[in-house]
Amino acid sequence: MSKFFEAHPMLLFALEAGLALFLLIFIVVWTMGTAKKNPRPSRAPDNHPSRAGQDAAHTRQDQDRTPGQ
Repeated sequence: MSKFFEAHPMLLFALEAGLALFLLIFIVVWTMGTAKKNPRPSRAPDNHPSRAGQDAAHTRQDQDRTPGQ
């Protein structure tokens, strides 16, 4: 086997590059599959602490609106 690689030294680099490419594609596909199974919410729920100060802003905006807009 070592005589084969001595006759074709670049074949070892090609095999290593192919393995690295396969590993990269495998990791990307694996992580994409997890994202589809457990999607993140696009917005925080209404009772989330990060939305504590937004209730007053929404009521002010609603009061400023005139009917029909």
